[in-house]
This record gives sequence, structure tokens and C-alpha cells, in this order.
Amino acid sequence: NMLCLDAGPPSPADHLRDVFYRMGLDDKEIVALSGAHTLGRARPDRSGWGKPETKYTKTGPGEAGGQSWTVKWLKFDNSYFKDIKEKRDDDLLVLPTDAALFEDPSFKNYAEKYAEDVAAFFKDYAEAHAKLSNLGAKFDPPEGIVIENVPEKFVAAKYSTGKKELSDSMKKKIRAEYEAIGGSPDKPLPTNYFLNIIIAIGVLVLLSTLFGGNNNSDFSGF
Repeated sequence: NMLCLDAGPPSPADHLRDVFYRMGLDDKEIVALSGAHTLGRARPDRSGWGKPETKYTKTGPGEAGGQSWTVKWLKFDNSYFKDIKEKRDDDLLVLPTDAALFEDPSFKNYAEKYAEDVAAFFKDYAEAHAKLSNLGAKFDPPEGIVIENVPEKFVAAKYSTGKKELSDSMKKKIRAEYEAIGGSPDKPLPTNYFLNIIIAIGVLVLLSTLFGGNNNSDFSGF
């Protein structure tokens, strides 16, 4: 991603704030979202960062290789913060923007907390991810949606930034494309059995590719 490509600026902490502050995200949310690096790998041929392969990335699922931030890079937990703090070994990737989380005084408060408290990380990450995903979204009804029967009510509207509705021209374009393939406001699209079969085959091929050669027991913990 773009953040990974530009992870080595003169001041990594300032760079993180330049990227996220303009989206209305604060230091806590920056650190929490950085924790997504618990999952996945970087590849030098794609981002310019990471080793071609390490002892942790010799197997899949998917194409082997790259360098992970964590040992168990298919399991979502707080390992990212633990492994950076412990500086476990050279086979784990630490970008300048990763290291900055434990060097910048404000970031460090949250990074230390998440390294010790996985529940706090999960809670803050979920809220930050929702806020990032909903930037510019407009909820209808305006007060948003409240999910009941959960330990803490999740009010979607508090992450809304009041984006305007689609323009009339865009609505007309979408409707024209919809009607061009047989749809109308009064009835759903007719069932296309051939298309359904093609989609089903595509999904099976994707699942086979992802899980066919997977022997990593940690994937179930994702």
C-alpha cells in the first residue's frame, strides 16, 4: 500500500500524522490501525521493503515468500506490538513507521498498552477501522444504526462525516447501466443461471488456491 511504499521519510512519526490527521484520525487510531500489520507480508518487488523470503514465509497459503511483521502472520492478535517491542529477530520486518510507534512519546503510550492488552487493541482497532472505512459516508437514517444485545452499543453514525448524496447525473448513469442488463426499479434482475455457474466456479477456484496447500494451523485463528 501507499503507506508501505513511503515508510522511510525523514521523520516517520510526522509522516504518519501527515497521512492520517488529514482524515480526522488521531494518534490512538494511528497506532491501532498500524496493528493491522500483524497480518500479511511485504515483498521487495512490490513495495521496495522486506526480504524475498524468510523462515516464516516459506509456506502459504497463496504464493510463498516475502517478509512478515510477525511470526504468526495469519493470526490476528497483538503480536505486531509484541514483536516490534522485543525486536525478536532479523527475519521480522520493522519499517521506520513501525519503529516510530515505540519511539514517539505519544504513539508509545498506545503501542505499549496494546503490547500488554490484546482486548484493548481489539476494541480500539475495531473502532478505528470502522471510522476509516466510513470516512465520508452518510447514514440513512442520520442517527445511524444501533446494534443491540452487545456488551457496548456500536453507533455507526458517530463515524459519519456527512458525505453528500450521489449526484443526479451519477444516479442516471447507474440506472441506465442497470436497465441495460435487464433490471428495472420495479423488479429484480432475471436469474442468470449461466452467470451463477461461472461465479460459483470462480469462487471454488479461489478457495482452492487459498486453502489447497495450507498446512498452517494458525490460519484457523484468523
